[in-house]
Amino acid sequence: SVLTVAKAKRAFVESQRAEEASMGTITGFELSMGLDYEEFLECLGRCGLLKYDQIEQMRPADRVTALILNVLGRMDVPSVITAATLVRALSTFVANRDSQPLPDESEEDHAKFLEMWSLLDLSDVRDHPEFNHDLHDFLQQAFAQLRLIFPFYCKSISGAENARDAELMDMQEWLAFIRDCKIVSKSFNRGLAENVFVTSTSHVNRPTSFGDADRQMAFYEFVEAICRCAYLRENYSSQKRQVPLPECVAHLLDECILPYAQRDVSLAVRLKINSDAGVSKAFEIYGEPLWVLHAHLARQGRNESGRETLSMEQFLELLQSQGIVGDLSVRQLSEVRVPKHTLKTYRSVLTVAKAKRAFVESQRAEEASMGTITGFELSMGLDYEEFLECLGRCGLLKYDQIEQMRPADRVTALILNVLGRMDVPSVITAATLVRAPNNFNSQYDSVRLTGESEGDHAKWLSLWRTVESGIADLHGFPLWLKDVHNILHESLPGLDAAFTRVASRGGEFELDFSAWQHFARSAAASMPDVASEEDAVEVAELVFGVETSTISGVQRLNFQGFVAALPRLAFGLCNPQFGKTEAQALGQVVRSARVKPVPWALMSLLDSLEVHIGGEPLYAASSPRAGLDDAPELARAAHSPVGASPRSPSRRVEGG
Repeated sequence: SVLTVAKAKRAFVESQRAEEASMGTITGFELSMGLDYEEFLECLGRCGLLKYDQIEQMRPADRVTALILNVLGRMDVPSVITAATLVRALSTFVANRDSQPLPDESEEDHAKFLEMWSLLDLSDVRDHPEFNHDLHDFLQQAFAQLRLIFPFYCKSISGAENARDAELMDMQEWLAFIRDCKIVSKSFNRGLAENVFVTSTSHVNRPTSFGDADRQMAFYEFVEAICRCAYLRENYSSQKRQVPLPECVAHLLDECILPYAQRDVSLAVRLKINSDAGVSKAFEIYGEPLWVLHAHLARQGRNESGRETLSMEQFLELLQSQGIVGDLSVRQLSEVRVPKHTLKTYRSVLTVAKAKRAFVESQRAEEASMGTITGFELSMGLDYEEFLECLGRCGLLKYDQIEQMRPADRVTALILNVLGRMDVPSVITAATLVRAPNNFNSQYDSVRLTGESEGDHAKWLSLWRTVESGIADLHGFPLWLKDVHNILHESLPGLDAAFTRVASRGGEFELDFSAWQHFARSAAASMPDVASEEDAVEVAELVFGVETSTISGVQRLNFQGFVAALPRLAFGLCNPQFGKTEAQALGQVVRSARVKPVPWALMSLLDSLEVHIGGEPLYAASSPRAGLDDAPELARAAHSPVGASPRSPSRRVEGG
């Protein structure tokens, strides 16, 4: 566009009206010294035609109009040329006019999407704005998911000092999003991802309330950054055809972001807590001490509106003071003697980051415009109702790996932790304890035999307490406790007679080691299919060392010790693999699935000794190994093949 001074002077002169004069005068006509209004208009037209003569897109009228706008100061020359030569899109999409809500999208959500769309600035991307319509459609379909994804990462707040720090996404959280979604590829590395973050947070018109433009990202900038990542990922250093932006965004959303990005499920957890009757009951039971605790801690955190709130620092200090924050592993315990390899180790984890997230997600979000930080604003602390919800969230997180605990149990456990009434290891131990079914208590469950006096029964219970304390380490205790009690109780007269036969005389009946060893070998000889004589010698030595008491400097077994030693001896003879290392081997854990249970072994031993119950032998001499049909309880307890378990006695008296 050119208009020289010479051309302007010529246009000025040529626009004046010439008055005819004689040919003898200078030029044959005379000119006035200036331009009237009509001549001025003509001069503007001449200058317009000259000024924009090289702009082929402009018609003569456009050129004249442009110069008039220049003269009036309403448009400068570059703007005129830019507007005239602009390569316009074939079709222009206007979101406010052309966008329609999706079938499952509310008017409110659609309005928020349009607000976010109006803030996007992708004018530097190739083919803008021709791709606007397609890009709008792809982003609208993913908008609901993106609104769940963004809060999850902006609330990670690993270094946040308060709740407001969780309202924007920083560089670390952006890179965590990139990592989770597996966006990094051969053509798109971490450095490009960092550059996209800086570009998307460096808008000229960015509100100052968003903080440092190079450090934090708002929601609409997050969506814009996704678009830029998608375009660079497909087209950076590519020798192939340029992939349009909508196609790039659709591929990134479908292949990376939607399948792998983590979502903010704070609303779902809130509904779960509020709808669980057990959780509500726990809050009701412990409501008073929790209210006192919150009031005590929040009294110094009263905000400008007068609300007493609990700050994030106070909440974290509370959790840490009770040992709740951290990673703890607890070994499962069992009331039953079971193989140790069957007991699990349970882990309970609540990190500072997770506690901070629970704090933020428990606050009631007040909806704001999409132009603000993330579409919602958060207060600086927790009121009492939010404090309860936060405890619920932390309980669900802390005991998430304890499958035995229901949601209400987890929340109740954390309340007890916070109130200092129960520590974390005790909670896990109580929840995972393997309890003995049908636990037998001799004080209440033992009944007198037919013809047994109350005095004799009391003596038996005194003897049984000694026996019970001596067999607590045997395999399967106390599942078989009732059966062993009944066997020994009913066979007590026969055991007395057997002890008399084998015991040495010395004022009182006692068994020394040689007599005990002879007794064990005799029992083993009657059980050739179970234990060998060598097994009997070794087991007898181990059992004798455990059960004997020192009498006059000599280790001997009295009748009480003899009865207490029989279950251990029987178990060792029927399971000789238990007694080959040390004294505790009889009670140690064995990985065998064919361990003979203590009642089975005890009845086998008594059967071999032909101990009588009420004047009858325990088993017929012709059948030392009776079938399982007569002893269904023992048959269920035994792991040995069918037909290898003896029957159990049944002569009991119900009541006193």
